[in-house]
Amino acid sequence: MTDIKGRGIRRKPGNGLMIFLLIIAVFFSVVGRAIFSPLMPYLQEELAISLATVGTMFLLVSVSFSLVMVFSGFLTAWFGHGNTVVAALVLILVGLVISASAGNAIVLAGGMICIGAGAGTYAPSGIAMINTKISIEKRSTAFSLHEIGSNGAILLAPLIVLAAVPLLGWRGVLLLIAFLTGIASIAFYFFGAAESGVGAKPNLSTIGTILRLPHAYLGMLMFSTSLAGLHGVFSILPAYLVEYSTWSAEHVNSLVTLSRVISFSMLLLAGPIIKIMGTRKTIIVVLLFTGMLTGLISVAEGRVLEIVVVFQPALIAVMFPAQLSCLAEIGETWYQNVTSALVITVGMIVGAGVVPALVGVLSDLGIGWCGFVSLALFMLLTVVILMLNPSFGKR
Repeated sequence: MTDIKGRGIRRKPGNGLMIFLLIIAVFFSVVGRAIFSPLMPYLQEELAISLATVGTMFLLVSVSFSLVMVFSGFLTAWFGHGNTVVAALVLILVGLVISASAGNAIVLAGGMICIGAGAGTYAPSGIAMINTKISIEKRSTAFSLHEIGSNGAILLAPLIVLAAVPLLGWRGVLLLIAFLTGIASIAFYFFGAAESGVGAKPNLSTIGTILRLPHAYLGMLMFSTSLAGLHGVFSILPAYLVEYSTWSAEHVNSLVTLSRVISFSMLLLAGPIIKIMGTRKTIIVVLLFTGMLTGLISVAEGRVLEIVVVFQPALIAVMFPAQLSCLAEIGETWYQNVTSALVITVGMIVGAGVVPALVGVLSDLGIGWCGFVSLALFMLLTVVILMLNPSFGKR
């Protein structure tokens, strides 16, 4: 039919179309994982899953995401970034179908691992396509638009559960998302994959070069903290609140939905905010605000806890375009996909994997509050380290 250079019916997309298709792709990359958080109370009831098991499942998703992301460079070097995005969406579709058929926690975990692998395949290619096609002056705006997809997924996931579970059940919800993911993969194949460029293979020499860059470690710390504040908290919070408060799953998901509406609204202002404040100051202010509210989850009750849950992720969405711009400054452009893979690998394992797993284990021990306090302190420590490294994110 064609090759990655775009001959035949597959044409090179303009930058506007490329960003739009990447928004759709990252939406399904994230919603395939995010949907399990609001679904988890229903899964716990039917499959008899403890909070520690819930946390472990999200850890496995993060590990699969990270391991596959590190080696996705072999795919991008051979097939190109665009075709790798298509393969990622297909892998997510397969994982959703497996999860929908699960009769026990083991099969469910297998499906979630597959989804994590698909999401990990997407991340370096999606980021690299923006970094290589968009000028540095417009890059923050492009990443802000790109983050509409991921934040929109987190926003809509609890809404989808609230609306569709009574009609379709949790298995039907997963199959519906699988069907829509399939449509997205076909659209990206025909309209977004051509002339998308190729990535560098993750050889030891390239990895060694990156690991000798001090800013690479700052990027790892920054992503670990931000992903913990957003995805880590989001993953475990509904199950935690249903078990340790008098709230129903529907009430918790309503609060989470409202929190994502506010977060999504702030994302629309991310470009101007970053332009006025700069990337460094934006990241520091967001971490201070988010850390304070994350710590309050451990002590707040009643109406105050509702307010904390709603506003905890309000600003952190603004941080992602800023830190993705910082990521583009680490190392050379030609191995940017490998840099992205290494930095986000650590961030995903720690922030979206270890954090919910730790909170789940501590919750089963009756001290779940300790996990949220520790996360708040982790955010404050990151702020201190960033302030001690003024050259990071200055461009």
